[in-house]
Amino acid sequence: MAHTPLHESEINMLKNPQAISKETHRYKRLLPNTSYAFARAQALVPLVGAEMAQAVHNFPIVFAPLGESFGLMAMLSLRPESNLYIAPDGRWLATYVPAFIRQYPFAVGLPAEGGEPILCVDADSNLISDSDGQPLFEIDGSPSEVMRKMMEFVSEIERNRAATIRAVNALSKHKLIVPWEVTLQLKSGPQQINGLFKIDEVALNALPDDAFLEVRHAGAMPIVYAHLLSLNRIDVIIRLATVQAQTSTPAAKAPVLAAGAIDPNGDLVFDF
Repeated sequence: MAHTPLHESEINMLKNPQAISKETHRYKRLLPNTSYAFARAQALVPLVGAEMAQAVHNFPIVFAPLGESFGLMAMLSLRPESNLYIAPDGRWLATYVPAFIRQYPFAVGLPAEGGEPILCVDADSNLISDSDGQPLFEIDGSPSEVMRKMMEFVSEIERNRAATIRAVNALSKHKLIVPWEVTLQLKSGPQQINGLFKIDEVALNALPDDAFLEVRHAGAMPIVYAHLLSLNRIDVIIRLATVQAQTSTPAAKAPVLAAGAIDPNGDLVFDF
């Protein structure tokens, strides 16, 4: 049975998602995660509302187009397909790691033909082993303790994600999410970053009472406040980019971007 990731942004991190089953994974084992190198290409990662208190101190919280609405994201780089929060040795360079990354190599998927969500694993992950690590299943075929804990963790993320989607949809409905015009002052001159979105504070403050109550009842206000407070964290990203450029070899100072990442006028574009 074919499966596709439930969340579009997870496609880049799970290279080969497979539905967990006793038949396929009964003798597989999970190795401890000692490096975040698997997330080096994640310039944006999804967040859920429950993460706001930790995320606000670490990186900009932004919105990005996702399907017909927007996704709540942690911004981890100035360039697509790069992650400034991962050191060359794989360490995470912040005090908080998004749950999206902590759940790897697992994620929730939906059967291609529809149905209930299913726990998936990246079959190509080097964290899945045939001989070392903790077993995914007990001898009798029941989920092991490590598997049960991961299922609980992923399920909690999904419950929070559903609430976050409702909140973001309420903000989108009232046209409160607008393009974030970011201009970086670089030595080579000003450079615009496109494709990211933020809350329009003026429009928020001008909402009629009934619309504001709808947004508040959707649980969106904590997200709004955390998002707005976090935007100055882009200074952290700029500092990380500067350090990376200073410690890189000359050839590595100008990384090659993904197709579509640069528009004709030289601006950086987060393209979805």
